[in-house]
Amino acid sequence: RLKHSASTLPSLAMKVLSTLAIAASASLQSTYQRLLDDITAWAKTNGDEVAIQIGWVSGNETFSVASGQVTDRQSRRPATPDDTFLYGSGTKPVTAAAVMRLVDTGAVGLNDTLAQHVDPLLRRDNGTSMVGLFGSTLAKATVGQVLRMAGGTPDFEDAGADPFDRQVFEGGDKEWPVYSFIRYAATQPPLCDPGQCTGYSSAAYELLGLVVAAHQPSVATYTDLNLTTAALPDPTRMPSLQFLGQHGPLSQALTAPGWAVNPLWGSGVVVQNQTASILGWTCGNMVGRAQDVAQFFWDLLGPS
Repeated sequence: RLKHSASTLPSLAMKVLSTLAIAASASLQSTYQRLLDDITAWAKTNGDEVAIQIGWVSGNETFSVASGQVTDRQSRRPATPDDTFLYGSGTKPVTAAAVMRLVDTGAVGLNDTLAQHVDPLLRRDNGTSMVGLFGSTLAKATVGQVLRMAGGTPDFEDAGADPFDRQVFEGGDKEWPVYSFIRYAATQPPLCDPGQCTGYSSAAYELLGLVVAAHQPSVATYTDLNLTTAALPDPTRMPSLQFLGQHGPLSQALTAPGWAVNPLWGSGVVVQNQTASILGWTCGNMVGRAQDVAQFFWDLLGPS
């Protein structure tokens, strides 16, 4: 969910390709270390201090490398493979995995409407429903369509210069219930009728989080949902991963600050001391080491 400027991507891509070509005969780990060192050095010459991590997991090799500088409580230090980063929208595949586990058990069907699973929570906690929020047409979107970003769900990041999103990031220690994101998204026009287009929506994955929460017996309210147990088959294999709730500053779990950027804002916002609620819950609340994120994707996709 965090944004990044694309203005320097073409020259950065050339730097990456040239480094990979030079290091082709080296070990994979040393190649990636050299690549990261070159990228962070290049960024520094352009006036940017960055920190980068890469985690690698395969059938015969596992490693993590890091480069750059982390600003830690007003001081700078080298980034390490043990630093924890925000993964923003990298959370969405974890949320999707949690939904698919419910599909596997038969608790949820891909052709079920999203409304039949989330309306009980919406009514109980917010006095509304999918029809009340998004209208009768979008309320017919199925779980499968929303998973594929084909439900037509509008987003809280779609309104011009993102006034709501910037307000969230600049809100200090204010807490933002997930329903505030969903309600703002509902003020925006639908992307299309369900199944008629593919359109990116973080709000869609907040609604899918409600699907998961609705089927967890230990969940009294959505804030009780723990994606660690709902989505990860073996959390001990990826111990640094945390899925942050509403309360407490991000700095409690985050060692490498984030940076939210939108060219229309005029300047970026450091993401470190705000409350965890700014991440939008199940659309963007994962924090951890790159190594453990790589392990999640290997366990999900790699062995087969």
